[in-house]
Amino acid sequence: MLYEHSGYHVNSPASFVVPCGRVPFGTGRNGPAEWIRTAYHDMANADVVAGTGGIDASIGFELDRDENPGKGFNETLFNLRDFMTARTSMSDLIAMGALFAAGGCSGGKVLLPFRGGRIDAAGAGPKGVPRPEETLESHEAAFARQGFNQEEMIGLVACGHTLGGVHGVDFPQIVAVVNDTTTDDNTQTFDPTNDGESAFDNEVASDFVSNIGNNPLAFGHNVTTNSDGRIFNSDGGKLIRAMAQSNDFFLSKCQTLLEKMINTVPKGVTLGEPIEIIPVKPSSLYATVGDSLGKMTVSGLVRLVSRENSWDADPGRQVKIHIRPRSGTPCSSTTPCTVVEATEFSWSRSLYHEGGFPYFKKYQFTQEIPTAQGIAAFDVEVLDTASNGSVSSTLHTNGGKGFPFDDTILTQPKMTCNGQKSSGIFNLTIAVRNDAGFREVKANFQLPQPLDALVPKISTESTDLKKIDQPNHTGYTLFHTQYRLPVGTYTLTYDLVASNATKTVRRLFNEVSEIKSCPGSD
Repeated sequence: MLYEHSGYHVNSPASFVVPCGRVPFGTGRNGPAEWIRTAYHDMANADVVAGTGGIDASIGFELDRDENPGKGFNETLFNLRDFMTARTSMSDLIAMGALFAAGGCSGGKVLLPFRGGRIDAAGAGPKGVPRPEETLESHEAAFARQGFNQEEMIGLVACGHTLGGVHGVDFPQIVAVVNDTTTDDNTQTFDPTNDGESAFDNEVASDFVSNIGNNPLAFGHNVTTNSDGRIFNSDGGKLIRAMAQSNDFFLSKCQTLLEKMINTVPKGVTLGEPIEIIPVKPSSLYATVGDSLGKMTVSGLVRLVSRENSWDADPGRQVKIHIRPRSGTPCSSTTPCTVVEATEFSWSRSLYHEGGFPYFKKYQFTQEIPTAQGIAAFDVEVLDTASNGSVSSTLHTNGGKGFPFDDTILTQPKMTCNGQKSSGIFNLTIAVRNDAGFREVKANFQLPQPLDALVPKISTESTDLKKIDQPNHTGYTLFHTQYRLPVGTYTLTYDLVASNATKTVRRLFNEVSEIKSCPGSD
């Protein structure tokens, strides 16, 4: 979700707001601005001393409050909820949404490091969003409670108000309502640069310093609600002038402050290390048994970073997969592994155009191997040809362990189909290796509950698979189940669990969307 926004088998909420200016909800609406606003309003009831609140998706339970007016919160959460999984909470997605908005509207110049691990709240938190009519002292106290000092308050408000504006339909005391509110939100933007890859810029600061009266929260007719003006001048105008003088300084300050905002979490929540691009990323690993006598067909994709950051680059690149046998013995001259050449299959990329992330190339491999040999892992060899004709070879071994490919429990893609888009029936067939001695096989589906909630809880529903066949000369037994899944665009996953009295093996986080649609379900 973080790095691949467009291309084959891509599933990222970035596609809603990147490039900047997408999600046209209505006249005067700005999707990226609403995603940043959602993140701030979710965080705003934090009490860092008490260790409560922060980015925790409690905003989904707080939309009836007068401090959260407008349709933007509902629509932001509605767009994000389809990407919730057992490993992506709504609060992680809210934080990621702010990251995408800032990155997309700065052309990739504001890139927030992303740490996962936020936990969704089970209900509403206390009130705590500052309102435009409050005093400067009240704003300073609210931001201090959230963990921001005076300078950080000034900077965060400027960064938050470089996009979007004030909707008269929600704040008629600030912006006059002159157009039909059924088709126009009567928006007055904070500054003129409100979409495109340079919309996230310092014009909101430079306009204020130059006394250009765009910002309705700084120069509005209602002095009581001119909170931006009071905040920007609270240090004598020192920081806002510095932000006005240098766009680079503005962007750097915003990156620091927005990162602090999305990393404000309740006590007891520990965020992981920043998620970085890894050089080799396998996916879609399957093994089909029974196609040929005593054989199994292993297949998968391997994602590599494009050398020249272009979808048509790397014409001389070769990718070879070294398959380690089930015994786990590393490949060597004395114990050679099966080697198969992978072919270029697809590409994917970030939608940030400047300073952003690279293009990726995905390479596909398929190889028939003896079932008795099996597979435990594989290494990836990359051969690149330089302009002078010389060839360099790099062998990626995942720290010496190989990239894991456990052949104990295997979804059978040819015998499985996905009816999520029609009947909801998921026909699942798996193969379990006989020598493992497993007697019980289950599928655990991670499903959003309830489906009508803006922040649905991800629950696990379990079903048993029944033995249906033991094909000769395969060494495997087939198990099957039919399970009804929610119909729609939700990101659904399932775990496979096989066990006996002494041992349990799991194949985790399998994607339903990777499975072909059932006949007649498209």
